[in-house]
Amino acid sequence: MTLLYMALTLGIMVFVHELGHFFVAKFFKIGVPVFSMGMGRRLFGFKKNNTDYCFSVLPFGGYVKLKGMEDFDGRERDNDDFMAKHPIKRILVIFSGPFANFILAFVLLLSMTLIFGISYMPNAPVYSVSSPYDSLFLKSDMILFVNGRSIEYYTDIFKNLKPNETNSFVVLRGGEKITLSFLLDKPDSFGIYPEISTKVGMVTEGSPAQISGIKKNDIIEEIDSVKVSTWQEMSERIRSSYDKPLSMKIKRGSDHITLVVTPQKKEEVSGDSVIYSGMIGIGYSSETVRPSFSEGIRLTFERVSYISSSLIKFLSQLFTGRMSVKNLGGPISIYSMTGESLKWGFDSFLAFVAFFSLNLFIFNLIPFPPLDGSYIIIFLFEMLFKKKATTKFMSIYQQVGFFVLMALIVLVSFNDILRLVLK
Repeated sequence: MTLLYMALTLGIMVFVHELGHFFVAKFFKIGVPVFSMGMGRRLFGFKKNNTDYCFSVLPFGGYVKLKGMEDFDGRERDNDDFMAKHPIKRILVIFSGPFANFILAFVLLLSMTLIFGISYMPNAPVYSVSSPYDSLFLKSDMILFVNGRSIEYYTDIFKNLKPNETNSFVVLRGGEKITLSFLLDKPDSFGIYPEISTKVGMVTEGSPAQISGIKKNDIIEEIDSVKVSTWQEMSERIRSSYDKPLSMKIKRGSDHITLVVTPQKKEEVSGDSVIYSGMIGIGYSSETVRPSFSEGIRLTFERVSYISSSLIKFLSQLFTGRMSVKNLGGPISIYSMTGESLKWGFDSFLAFVAFFSLNLFIFNLIPFPPLDGSYIIIFLFEMLFKKKATTKFMSIYQQVGFFVLMALIVLVSFNDILRLVLK
């Protein structure tokens, strides 16, 4: 089933991407001889308006063939040739593919926001604060106001911050209200983590928790006769006990029961190291709010912006050597992530598809052949300097890109295999 969903996800990604190229090419009256779902030999299809809509033998991938796109010589061209159009039109046709993936991600995240709502964590006492701001707060501080605005949900803290300015916090500490003022000069390092109750908000299907009998709204009180009062304390004990049976005392309504759960071994990549930890497949309880349509659009823009900036930051750290290439994953990682998202529910799967689609949007704009970004750079150069790329240059340019891309595929596949071997 996971393989089917993975194939469906890749198929949707490619179809939407190529559809973006197709529509804009048709809008600018560029010839489109072939629109293919899949690669390789044509299996079946139909022809309409000089376009062959077909399915090909290899189910992964697909392409739109634009008339005259690969021909960079200086010959006289038909009006519907891709290379006969103004560079701006060519750039828009190329950009429309990745942008279609962006639109898909936005529509999916907006739909999820409106249908499933947004999960908020109610304001709670501070559990920990990241360095270098940890000396300002104490554990169990209750943050009431940030820069004069009241805090209802945990995320409100970050919405009201002012980076690189002096920020004012009103906190309740030991029954007394005190004001903390400090310069937030390292906003990316500022993290406040609230105490989370041990009430179970969700249980993953087929997980150790479900198999053992843990249910939604259960409150976990003890693990191996040791009391746990916060989610963080409980998580630490579970993470350090993979493949080891744990006795859990649970409050269910007015009853107290004891269940035995064996955490599943989970692999995490941290820099150049592989870390193993235990997980039982539960999520903490939160409050779900369904926003209005206008609020949903605003929240979706925020979410897309956050994911996109995180992906760009990851790629920049990768190219500058600050992030190890071991963090890259290939088809096996995609398969694994698809399976994990399905375990957490259909909304989680949709979030994964949206995340994957944003990945393709950003990755395809990297100015390196054969990615779409490479053509955008070539046509921008032509527009600015009035000099077209030659067929010889493009041949060498694309061959270099092809070999680098193949090397990247080998690398990510090796990383996938290594992770499987080390499990």
